[in-house]
Amino acid sequence: MENRKYCIIIPAYQAAVTLPSLIEIISEQFAENNIFIVDDGSTDLTSEVLNAYPQINIIKHQINRGKGAALSSGFRKARQLDYDYAICLDADLQHDPNYIQKFINSQVANRVDLVLGRRHFDYHAMPFHRILSNTITSFLISIRTSRRIHDSQCGYRLINLNVVKNLIFYEDGFQFESEILIKLLSAGYRYTEVEIPTIYNTNRSSINNIRDTLKFILLFFKSYLWS
Repeated sequence: MENRKYCIIIPAYQAAVTLPSLIEIISEQFAENNIFIVDDGSTDLTSEVLNAYPQINIIKHQINRGKGAALSSGFRKARQLDYDYAICLDADLQHDPNYIQKFINSQVANRVDLVLGRRHFDYHAMPFHRILSNTITSFLISIRTSRRIHDSQCGYRLINLNVVKNLIFYEDGFQFESEILIKLLSAGYRYTEVEIPTIYNTNRSSINNIRDTLKFILLFFKSYLWS
């Protein structure tokens, strides 16, 4: 794989339990110096776990600033080191790292700036309230951008860092991922989707469905005021 072409960015909060397994799988595909992990103010043993991987690029937030802020920090560091694309995935093992190459293959084959993970909204695998909120946000983003989006809340995605650096973002929390979709797709950047498995484990999600859905709706209306 071409050096400095693709990197991995993982926002991590209270991820001490899952990070060792995740890093082990990713390290079989990528050199550790191509991995960026943003410890977003964890108070568990996340820092101690990461100390065991000196080759990984570790970015430390002293306080919990939110997933969007963590991704932004990862993007900045990766751009400073001249990476072209970032594959973003969560630290809780709900994104199967064995699908990383599928994202890369899709980007190469379709020559796109954004590859989105697409899960199946199956109530046997995904909680109903998550299906409902995802359906609403995906529908609204599709309307806003005039591009069909099936799984707007999936954080497993590949992004062209040279595109991101030219855009201004305001969100620090989970809405950051929706803000990226709206701004890239409204600007006409090319995208595609890849199917990935729907995985939910017993870890408690940081997403508050009612609060974050309301925040998304506010973001949706504010987006019409962006220049």
